[in-house]
Amino acid sequence: MIVIKVWCLPSDQSEDDLNRLHQAIVKAAVSVSELRLQDENDMTCLFPADLMKYGLGEEIIVEIDGLSDIPQRNQRVREQLARCVGESVSALYPEAKIQCSVRSFDPSEGVWTSAKPNCGCEGSCPVCRTGEVDDHKCNCCGAEFCSKCHGIANDVKSENVLPCKCESD
Repeated sequence: MIVIKVWCLPSDQSEDDLNRLHQAIVKAAVSVSELRLQDENDMTCLFPADLMKYGLGEEIIVEIDGLSDIPQRNQRVREQLARCVGESVSALYPEAKIQCSVRSFDPSEGVWTSAKPNCGCEGSCPVCRTGEVDDHKCNCCGAEFCSKCHGIANDVKSENVLPCKCESD
């Protein structure tokens, strides 16, 4: 899942202000079609509080993490995401200097999620989120889904799908 953190917001932000910012960020991220994001459920937006009040709102830092490094999410797409999200924040805070950075994510470095498995056997691949799953195999990343338990091969790393339970039987 993509995680977007926005740092150094002005200290006088109301819940409505943060909600407007959240909606603008979601709209910007969803607009990058290569990511295949549908709505706010495909990302998490965080607005951490800063302990030091000095300078808040003058410079706003946006960090985007959790973007799997697959061919469809190449440097051009990451730059487009940074620009779209950065511009959406800048539109709400026109006097602030905005910096938005996108970091790639390698699930082989370790990841766990409590999200319920969804094999995607009838549509989009939940592993790469780009390919289409047909007959239990993704046409993009090649992930194969077990027709019995809908898990994936134990050697495939995914934050969205649990490993196949049948292979250990």
